[in-house]
Formats: sequence, structure tokens, C-alpha cells
Amino acid sequence: MATILICTNMRPFSHQPSCAQRGSRELADWLEDEIERRKLDITVERIVCFGQCPNGPNARQPGKAFVHHADEAKLSALLDEMASAIT
Repeated sequence: MATILICTNMRPFSHQPSCAQRGSRELADWLEDEIERRKLDITVERIVCFGQCPNGPNARQPGKAFVHHADEAKLSALLDEMASAIT
């Protein structure tokens, strides 16, 4: 099964916004719903931190490049790419 990692770290007392403060938790929810809607064999793993906070929200497929400033459009494109590799 393929996996997408997404940072959902919340650091409320940091001088720099965390991925969660930039909407990554809602984005992870959307991603899980979209995977289910498309009936893809992909899992979402919510992780604590990639160490890429300035570029958040951050996601990645293990072993692949980061998706920085992730949004629904970028993650939809990643799902398209992963779906074509699975089939």
C-alpha cells in the first residue's frame, strides 16, 4: 500500500507558524476523504515534523520529493501521479 506523509504538528508558542497552524490537519482530512472517494489503495500518515516549517504545510510520498506549501490542488496532482503508478 502506498503512503502519503503529512505533517500535522502544532507549535502554538513558536515564533514561526507550524504546518497545523497553516491548515495541514484540515488538509489531511480532505486527503483521506479524497482517497476514499477515488477508491485508492493509499494511506495517509500524520506525522509530527519534517523540519520544514517555513515551507508548510508539508507532505511527501516516502522516498520522493516534498510537496511544500501543500494545498488541495497539489495533493490532487500527487494522487493522480500515485494512482497512475499503482495501476
